[in-house]
Amino acid sequence: MMKKRIGACLLAAVLAAPCTAPAVYASAAKQEAAQPVREDAAERETLDITRKTYQEEFKTEDGQVYKEISYEYPVAEGGSDAAKAFNKFYKNLRTKWIAAAKENLEDAKDAALATGGHYSDEVTCEITSSDDKYICVLQSGYAYSMGAHGTPYRFSYIFDAGTGKKVSAASILGMTKAQLNKKVRSLYLKKFDKTEVFYPNRKDVENTLEKMDFNQNLSYLKNGKMRFYADPYALGPYAAGFIEVAIKL
Repeated sequence: MMKKRIGACLLAAVLAAPCTAPAVYASAAKQEAAQPVREDAAERETLDITRKTYQEEFKTEDGQVYKEISYEYPVAEGGSDAAKAFNKFYKNLRTKWIAAAKENLEDAKDAALATGGHYSDEVTCEITSSDDKYICVLQSGYAYSMGAHGTPYRFSYIFDAGTGKKVSAASILGMTKAQLNKKVRSLYLKKFDKTEVFYPNRKDVENTLEKMDFNQNLSYLKNGKMRFYADPYALGPYAAGFIEVAIKL
């Protein structure tokens, strides 16, 4: 169980480096379904965002599905430099995710042939904030390898609406990276003292927080707040999900 969990959690980390997908027997059905999630660009100067979905299904030679993958991602419309920068970022991210999702196809095929089940990996996309200053995108993934349950994970990025380039939580909040980590860690410890969603040993949670860098895309904008999150198992049990704290802008 631990081996499966660690493997799935590493999927997000793999996106930082290029990957090569192995050759496999596969029957692919790819779809690009647009879903508008935008406001009238004439009313405000900001990126005009839609969402699309990449889907692929892998089958054995006799037609049995052994893995399904689905990746929903944002697309900026128009030909502005900001739109081009934004789309280039997500094209690269999508390419890396697809390559990583295909790395365990042989394991998925063997498991499907042995049990009749199949692997899956799905990412959904939410535009959590959009105005003339910032665009925030939160992608939520769930990788399932036929264990007791799958592994949830996230990618979150904030962009300058005028340039389409990524910006940091620290710069938005007017803090240094060190100040941001200190503030977020203190908020988690305050929450620990008020709730029971964490692991029971406060010192263990504190030690883990000291090793976490909340400048590494562990935050998203929503409803006028910068929300920081810790992955499942990082600070609490699986049932606690993504434990969050927030700072008002």
